[in-house]
Amino acid sequence: MPSNDNTLQEIKDRIDIVDLVSEYVNLKKAGQNWKGLCPFHAEKTPSFTVSPAKQIFHCFGCGTGGDIFTFLVRHDSLTFPEALNLLAKKAGVTIERSKKSAVKTGEKESLLTVLGEANSFFQQHLPNYSEAQSYLKGRGISRDVQKIFSLGSAPKSWNALLNFLMRKGRKPDIIAKAGLAVKGSKGHYDTFRNRVIFPIHDLKGDVIAFGGRAIDGSEPKYLNSPETPVFNKRRVLYGLHRAKESIKHEGYAMFMEGYTDVITAHTYGFSTAVAALGTALTQEHGKLIKRFTDNVILVFDSDTAGVKAAKNAANILFESGLNVKVLSFPENDDPDSFLKNKGKDAFSKMLQHPLSIVDFMIKHGKDDRAVSQEVLETISKIPDRVLQGEYIRTLAEKLRVNELFVLEELKKVRRRSASGFRPREQQARPSPRKRPLDESYIIKLMLQLPEKAGEIGDRLGNEDFSDEMLKGIFLKIKKGIIDFDKLLSACEGQEKDALVEISFSENFEDPEKAIRDCIARIRENKRKILLQDLQGKIREAEQKRDHARLKELQMEQHQLMKRDSS
Repeated sequence: MPSNDNTLQEIKDRIDIVDLVSEYVNLKKAGQNWKGLCPFHAEKTPSFTVSPAKQIFHCFGCGTGGDIFTFLVRHDSLTFPEALNLLAKKAGVTIERSKKSAVKTGEKESLLTVLGEANSFFQQHLPNYSEAQSYLKGRGISRDVQKIFSLGSAPKSWNALLNFLMRKGRKPDIIAKAGLAVKGSKGHYDTFRNRVIFPIHDLKGDVIAFGGRAIDGSEPKYLNSPETPVFNKRRVLYGLHRAKESIKHEGYAMFMEGYTDVITAHTYGFSTAVAALGTALTQEHGKLIKRFTDNVILVFDSDTAGVKAAKNAANILFESGLNVKVLSFPENDDPDSFLKNKGKDAFSKMLQHPLSIVDFMIKHGKDDRAVSQEVLETISKIPDRVLQGEYIRTLAEKLRVNELFVLEELKKVRRRSASGFRPREQQARPSPRKRPLDESYIIKLMLQLPEKAGEIGDRLGNEDFSDEMLKGIFLKIKKGIIDFDKLLSACEGQEKDALVEISFSENFEDPEKAIRDCIARIRENKRKILLQDLQGKIREAEQKRDHARLKELQMEQHQLMKRDSS
């Protein structure tokens, strides 16, 4: 989505950050700033601060910070384009789009309109369709619940929906592009016929597709809309538009296997339930749910297929950086039947004690050797090394073997694995980290005295910074991005958090002296790190009895120790 700096600045100029944040947080005046309880982590003493002068926010408890765009992205789990559209609309600013982009946007709006009209048609047809009502009654879905979840039904006719939409002036081609009709040799006909219809929504609540359950024994039993410009089943979870706020509040999402499982769970008050759409879970699903939580509980059937699906899902979600646990139901039971037969309290008790993936695999494994290999395959996919270590210890305890044995076996699995390890994505609400003070101070000084930024940049290099986030900010300033708003826009993630935190610190009374002192300490710290590294190389050379290399390293060490840090 095109958006130049002028457009972003115009939106910022029109929306005061205090007014925006006050819609979500109870703020109170505190000197020049405003303070309140952080919406991004639990706290009892306000550490969330908003600066009207700088139009930024920062939490000194969890480290989160940024501008109006960052706030909306993080608070409402939006993408940047989504936040941009919302704030532009709020500010009354028109976002210029290319002709191609405008056509694409217009097409999507037309598709959403047609899908919304189809949803109304399906809902109107359901109350008097006896076959559909019989099926839903058998699943324990009352008429009230049908209305709450906007359920519908498609008649047996080949073109009832098509004719309904055409009477509204919709063309067959756009109806087909929405996935609601199929073109045959004799023209178009309805995609969904004689089925109970489950509307599928995007995060904003717009209907983007449908799932249809056959009620006459025809195949396929479940039929989903085809992929369209507004629907990609790999990036959509059924029920997430309803569940997202509960997921953020409760701190976890329940992944279930089907539409009716999700509906039953929500009906009984378990409103964090979502499901994939007739397909295996994907990493796109993992990334989507990670916008709202890091914790997932798999709630699948207890049969062989359900166990297998849970294991596969765990592998995918672990790779997405999520913490995964599993509910294990009694034999011949499933989430839907368990809730209906044993009730809400029994389900709540199970939720309080979900199984780790190690315990789950051991419970459903054939023998220790097979289980250990299966668990190790899963553990190898976990990018979080701390969590990985916990599972290694758990597996060693369960198998009554030494932890070193498990580690050795894991190394073999890693060597066999085609995929390597990726660092875990940053948590949505990270704990604030302690950054090197002098490196933070030098950034502050470059912002406080922009006329000195070039001189400081000449005296220090990126190799002098040990903190990657601060190094990134330093390099941006060194390239000439001195204006704070432009610098903030150029930063992302932890860089943005670090910059906002630095900007909240007080200015230096004697900045010239502070610059000299900071540069001296940064260089001295760098020299100490180099000396430590050299010492390790010297020990290695001594062990190998490499006299030529040892002499070379000792000379380098001598020169470095003589170097003045100023």
